[in-house]
Amino acid sequence: MKYKDIKSPNDLLMFMKENFLYGYTDKNGKKHYPEDKDFNLYWYDNYSLSSFDNVINNKIGNCWDLVEFERKWFLDNGYEVNTFYEMVVLDYNNNYPTHSFLTYKDNNKYYWFEYADLANIGIHEFNSEKELIDYQITKYISFLKNEFNIKEKELSKIRLYNFLKPTEKLSAREYIDFVTSGKSIKK
Repeated sequence: MKYKDIKSPNDLLMFMKENFLYGYTDKNGKKHYPEDKDFNLYWYDNYSLSSFDNVINNKIGNCWDLVEFERKWFLDNGYEVNTFYEMVVLDYNNNYPTHSFLTYKDNNKYYWFEYADLANIGIHEFNSEKELIDYQITKYISFLKNEFNIKEKELSKIRLYNFLKPTEKLSAREYIDFVTSGKSIKK
C-alpha cells in the first residue's frame, strides 16, 4: 500500500505497520533503533522532531514523530483530532518514559489511534473523550508499574497535556517545553 492509497484510519494503521519501525533520527539524520546499545545514551542531546516527509522517507519514528505524521493524515482527511502528552513530573530527575498519542472523533465516538506503543497498537473506541483518557492513563500507569516499578507516591505526579502542532526539528528539550505548555489535564 502507498500513502496516497490510504482511505481510512484502519488503512493508515496498516500502512504504518507495513512501513515504519520504532526509533528516531538524530540531528545529523542518523537512524537509531531500540536494539542499538547507545539508543538512549545520546537521545536527549541529539534527538530532532521529524517532519512528515522525514518519517515517510526514513521509515522510522518514535511516538512524538509518529503522532505528527498521524495528525497530518487525519487533518488532511477531515477528522477532528486531539494530541496528548503524558509524563511523570517530579522534583528530581527520573527515567520514566513519556508518551504522545493522538485521538480522533468519528460518528460521535472517540478513538485512541496507537502505533508507537507496541503493547497497545490499534484503534480503540470509546463513548466519550473522558472514558478514552481514563483508559489510556490506566494503560500508562500499568506500564510504569510493570516495567519501571514506579513508586506509589509518584503516581500522583502523572500529568497529561493536550497540545497543538509543534514546529519541526525541535530538540527533545524544546519539544517537552512546547507540549507541556499546552492545556494540563490532571489524572
